[in-house]
Amino acid sequence: MGVRPPPLRNPALTSIYSINILKLDMADVELFATSFDAPSELIRWTEAQPTKMPGIAPPLAEFRALGPLEAMVAGRPVDLGAPKQRKLVALLVSRVGQPVPVDVMLEALWADSPPPSAMTSLQSYVANLRRALEPDRAPRTPTRVLHTNDRGYLLDGHVVDVDVHLFERRAKAGWQAWNRGDPHEALSEFEAALALWRGEAYTEVSHSVHVAAEVARLGELRLSAVEGRCAALLAVGAHGVAVAELEAFMQAHPLREYGCELLSLALYRAGRQADALAVLRTNQRRLGDELGIDPRPALQHLEREILSHAPALDWRPPPTAPATAAPRRPAVAPQVHLPAPPRPVPETDEEIFVGRERALRHLAAVSAEAARGRGQVLTVSGEQGIGKTTLLRRFAELGTTAPVLWGACPGHVPTPPLWPWQQVLGTAGTHLPRRPVPGPVAEVLNGATRHPLDGADADAATLRQFEAIVHYLTRASHARPLVIVLDHLHQADPASLRLLAHLAESVRTSRLLVAVAYRSDEAATMAGTSAALARAEMTQVELSGLTAFETRALANAMLHREVSGANAEELRQRTGGNPFYLRELIKVIDSEEGRGRTASVPAPVREVVLGRIAQLGATAVELLSVASVAGRGFAVDVVAEASSIEIEEALRAVDSIVAAGLIHEDPQRLGWYSFTHALTAEVLYQRIGRLRRAHVLRRIRAAAVQPRKST
Repeated sequence: MGVRPPPLRNPALTSIYSINILKLDMADVELFATSFDAPSELIRWTEAQPTKMPGIAPPLAEFRALGPLEAMVAGRPVDLGAPKQRKLVALLVSRVGQPVPVDVMLEALWADSPPPSAMTSLQSYVANLRRALEPDRAPRTPTRVLHTNDRGYLLDGHVVDVDVHLFERRAKAGWQAWNRGDPHEALSEFEAALALWRGEAYTEVSHSVHVAAEVARLGELRLSAVEGRCAALLAVGAHGVAVAELEAFMQAHPLREYGCELLSLALYRAGRQADALAVLRTNQRRLGDELGIDPRPALQHLEREILSHAPALDWRPPPTAPATAAPRRPAVAPQVHLPAPPRPVPETDEEIFVGRERALRHLAAVSAEAARGRGQVLTVSGEQGIGKTTLLRRFAELGTTAPVLWGACPGHVPTPPLWPWQQVLGTAGTHLPRRPVPGPVAEVLNGATRHPLDGADADAATLRQFEAIVHYLTRASHARPLVIVLDHLHQADPASLRLLAHLAESVRTSRLLVAVAYRSDEAATMAGTSAALARAEMTQVELSGLTAFETRALANAMLHREVSGANAEELRQRTGGNPFYLRELIKVIDSEEGRGRTASVPAPVREVVLGRIAQLGATAVELLSVASVAGRGFAVDVVAEASSIEIEEALRAVDSIVAAGLIHEDPQRLGWYSFTHALTAEVLYQRIGRLRRAHVLRRIRAAAVQPRKST
């Protein structure tokens, strides 16, 4: 006879929650007869991991979760089964020593739409895992690895080992050695810790709302260990190695101030004072432009010391036998700020990454194709703040083993011709130190540009220079696959766009992946280049907003607590899933302790929205302002009438607003449009005085009841 358990916390799962008692262990019967009303909190590994005493028996199972999940039993690899079964193991490993409720498992495996057979499948996965992890267990004897209790399933932390814990121990030992003045030991520990990483932590479930915060925490510890290793390299005098490591690190994580500090010091000690100062000043501009903050005092102090050639910056060999009775910092510590021990959460919310699995798969696929000898061109486009740069940084960090040559086109300052290519070629030089640099390439690297008087001579000189650069990069890729990233391409100078078009013609015969990112509303500025890229059979990735599931994962990770599905949907509705808008709104929710629907418009979002609106004509701005009073959706003829704008002029203005990505057309109702983001309407609405709002609203109501004009 069947047993009907109480309902799950997620009502959407109740329709599939039925079990046959004859198919379960007695421990499972007790589990499924228990209510799961306890909140599913994200518990840190270190809090869940029991203390292991030396000399005890070896673990019954070992798990490697810092990359694709692997398991070992009795020294032999274990087949963890189908993808969903692997996801289940990863979820259990992420909470080793803590029970995982059944409804959390169902949500992690099937998101919001588990099939009717989900519970049966889950039971089968658990049974398979028990057989795989305890192959010698006799039937009907108690389990030793994967237990069941009244709150869910759990892996017993006393009998399993996880590489995550070893990584944390080695990283901690590295910082302890650094603090007692032993950079050689610190370097050894940091390298041992980082060697454990094979990819993203908990790859199979890294985007689950229940694991995202732990993935972000481990990612921050990893970045901190990389910085610690580089600090140790500087302390032992390996300045050239540190420069190469830190340049790649800062390309992937340009907002890491301690990494910037280390790179500047490494460049200075390598005899590159100008480059050291350039790194500091680039960091200062980026912090001001992207975050609106100034560099911390240590960076400002380092800049002054570099300018004055302060003796304190010179390298001195560390003591060969640091005293243990009186711990002290190594010789490098006075010159470079010593970071605090790794924190359990990222330094900035911008480092939390969720979603974009399909886009990352596209990038990985074209990268693999390029590595096989068929070069590729890929474009990443989308609106401002949608996450184009973040996606490419993520790919550069985890999605490829090829060197990434990164060039960006800033919009806040004028740049010389070929500026992004100067960055690309400069990075190529660090990865290709033995390859001779042709004269035209050296000219770009030195910032020198020729200006022939005759137009024909100018064209010929430009073509020779482009040919030399293309030949240099394509030949280099024959020896080793290369990835070229050109970010913010819509802000590139004309010469840079022409060089990109020229390279696209030759990329198919190379091992290059050329990935470019641009704002979709600025695509018209590079129409000629887009045509050239299309002829190169480019792959297009158009980024849209995050889903409700991904929005919830982001909010959970930033707020360090569970956010309800309803609140996550409110956030997504207001922001359209735009990651930048979402992050800023979530910060406001955290400070105001409010909900997604009631939180005030963040100041950075308001400035971005107003900046986009300022690029429109006066008619379009007036039309949008009146539409904001009408609501999220509006009829163009009603808004035109209320604005006293002729319908033909209004329709032309609407076309420009749609092209700017601020509104979109309703496919079901002719003449109706909606704001792409509710926040845009809110910003416009708040700019209108209360008296004018009332006046505009009366005009909208009057226009709505009049006979409709043809559109």
